[in-house]
Amino acid sequence: MEPTTKFPQLEEAVLRGAIWAFVGVIFGFVFVVLAEFLREILSPQFRIPVAIIGAAVLTAVFYGSMRLTVMVANFTFIAMVVYTWGNPQPTLEPLILVGGGIGLVVGAIYGLKDKHSRVFCADAKIVAGLYAGVLASFLAYLLTLLLKEAAYPWAAIIAAPIAILIYIASAHWFIKRCHHWIPPAGDGAIVGCGVGAATGLMFMIMAATLDPDLLQISHHQMVVERVQHFWMPTVFGTAAVCFMIGVLRTVFKVRWYAL
Repeated sequence: MEPTTKFPQLEEAVLRGAIWAFVGVIFGFVFVVLAEFLREILSPQFRIPVAIIGAAVLTAVFYGSMRLTVMVANFTFIAMVVYTWGNPQPTLEPLILVGGGIGLVVGAIYGLKDKHSRVFCADAKIVAGLYAGVLASFLAYLLTLLLKEAAYPWAAIIAAPIAILIYIASAHWFIKRCHHWIPPAGDGAIVGCGVGAATGLMFMIMAATLDPDLLQISHHQMVVERVQHFWMPTVFGTAAVCFMIGVLRTVFKVRWYAL
């Protein structure tokens, strides 16, 4: 009978690890995109912490309602295909605006119609994500002072699991106190807009990877090329370390959190 008691724990460990890895992928990718868009605005000492805070907030937005996230991502992907089909050399801003606009409308309708969705707590989750990102960014800031530019991918690998752990530990506290700040339609609109804009940007980066001459503005192409250079090691690193933490939480029998 001993094997039958171990396999369920193994399956749970793999499942939890996969969920944590998925969140790590989102965090790592968003971090790279934000950091590269801020490259000409902020120095590395400030760019990396700000990107970590933004990644934590946007990851919390994605986690505001996974059902809405998948729904908006599908609508946005279809819109991106239609937009680029008739636009041989698109730019980033319209793609982000199209994705954000579609997500805002779909999210607002979703928030009004679905009375049992977790999107009602999106405002509290965003505040929790901001709190987690600020705390995690302090460690990344210290790391950049020590290693400067070499800390770029490692900052995300270190900050991602810390931010996620802080978010999980504090989200319930914020949900109890902050989930009435915005009406349901507003919660859905925020989540939908964030997911739609991010999906549009991801689509454009993937398309530009396949066609280097796709983007009309050379500055945008340079940003995309830098994202392409950094996102693979960063995403794999954040996914790997988050997967291991998810597995360890099962091994040590840390309870699941229904957020």
